[in-house]
Amino acid sequence: MAEEKTENKNGKTIVVSRKLIAVVIILIVIGIGIFAFNFFNSKKNVEYIASDSPILGSNSAAIFVIEFSDYECPFCQASEGANQEIITQLKQNDPSWEAPVPNIITQYVNTGKVKLVFRNFPVHGNNNPAIAAKCAQEQGKFWEFHQTLFQNYNAIEITDLKKYAADLGLNLTQFNECLDSKKYESSIQNDLSDGQGLGVSGTPTFFIGNNETGYDKIEGAQSFSVFKQLINSKL
Repeated sequence: MAEEKTENKNGKTIVVSRKLIAVVIILIVIGIGIFAFNFFNSKKNVEYIASDSPILGSNSAAIFVIEFSDYECPFCQASEGANQEIITQLKQNDPSWEAPVPNIITQYVNTGKVKLVFRNFPVHGNNNPAIAAKCAQEQGKFWEFHQTLFQNYNAIEITDLKKYAADLGLNLTQFNECLDSKKYESSIQNDLSDGQGLGVSGTPTFFIGNNETGYDKIEGAQSFSVFKQLINSKL
């Protein structure tokens, strides 16, 4: 084995293996490479807004409100202005509490200041409502179907979903085939994966901002006043 002798300040001779040094250098380089790959690859694959995300609002709006939510989540329902039982509980803790999503739509989306983005994070395990909403999106009726699901949160079985499609005047052959085949299962999983990559651990979770200013996160069924303050600071 090739060796290199060096002498320290005390005059003692130290024997260093050149092969050992080479191995250590190689391991360090490999370690740096693995870290860099995982870091940049994870950042590349995590998106705040997916290519197929439904977006409500004017194209000229500068600020996004991105909602990761679950149709079966009681606090998500309350945030959407549904589930009066949970809303009552929230108001008992804070009498000034207001459902954020309807107010965001009224005060910011409808006035051209904000775009609302919905992404699925089905922590309760039933993907069918989310898939059904994506099937309705195919026919330009996502937001109508979305509202129906939240307003009828206790009735979201397959038969219910198909009835809502009929009530909204959708092409039932197309809708039923889409739902029965679970056509958008991978889209739902992509939302879930992106949410986890962004640190979403529960629902509802909101991200507010844009790529230029960055995004701030609001977790849980916070009152509209919390959103209002943050949105205004972004605007």
